[in-house]
Amino acid sequence: MTTADANTWILGLDLGDRSRGAVCCANWLAGPDHTIAIHVMELWTRPHIRTDAISTVREVVRRLASEMHVLPPVRVSVVDADSAEEGLVRASEGAAGLVIGRAAGRREETPWALGQVARRVLRRLPCPVVVVPRDLSEIAPGPILLATDLDVSSLAAVSFARELAMKQGRELLVVYVGETRYSDLVDDLDPSWRRARDAYCEELELAAQGWMTAHALMGRPRIVYGSVVEELRTLAVTTQAAMVVVGSRRLGTVGRIFLGSTASALAGHAVCPVAVVASV
Repeated sequence: MTTADANTWILGLDLGDRSRGAVCCANWLAGPDHTIAIHVMELWTRPHIRTDAISTVREVVRRLASEMHVLPPVRVSVVDADSAEEGLVRASEGAAGLVIGRAAGRREETPWALGQVARRVLRRLPCPVVVVPRDLSEIAPGPILLATDLDVSSLAAVSFARELAMKQGRELLVVYVGETRYSDLVDDLDPSWRRARDAYCEELELAAQGWMTAHALMGRPRIVYGSVVEELRTLAVTTQAAMVVVGSRRLGTVGRIFLGSTASALAGHAVCPVAVVASV
């Protein structure tokens, strides 16, 4: 197996249509010379394989790259592991990032949008993990959206998003999703509540601007209100975002059983690639 380094991206392949969007995204992120396409051969399948696995993988890579109108990765590897996620995690340690496809397309609504392997990889986050809709055919022309909760868990995501925006020549748009704090009944009957809500919005604007200044981020933050996943999905559509970047804490034992984080939900339903970056 080819060893990854900090300048190399790993492209995880499942040899099916789920990898189509991932091939397109990996080419945009790293190009063919800095991408290693890896297919994990689970050990239980080895006795049933009667063909040359590496030749099969190379042929799939060439076909998908041709369909996406991009150059195929120069390096292709087959990795043996007990499970697909174990092989991908091991292969991508120390890499610039890992690109994987998800089960659902850009407009599909399903509880199983991520797919089993993607869910398990996101629990471990060996490096920045980019989850791509399986039917993504090109990277949108808009900004890199950096979703933040103004917490320390966003710091690694800040560096990742800033470097990506500079490399790709894209605007970096910082987004915070606040609480709605709205009620038709209360607003109509108690004007003081409206004033309190307006004060909350002003405080949030100041906090977000201060956070950006502290991290040397230019421009003004975009503040939206409502469900975090729904608002970010909508903003990705309206801005034609190239990618959404979000920070996430690595999950402990309980998190491994009950996975329901915002990052994972967003990765499963956004119309563009979502990069999930572990806090340091």
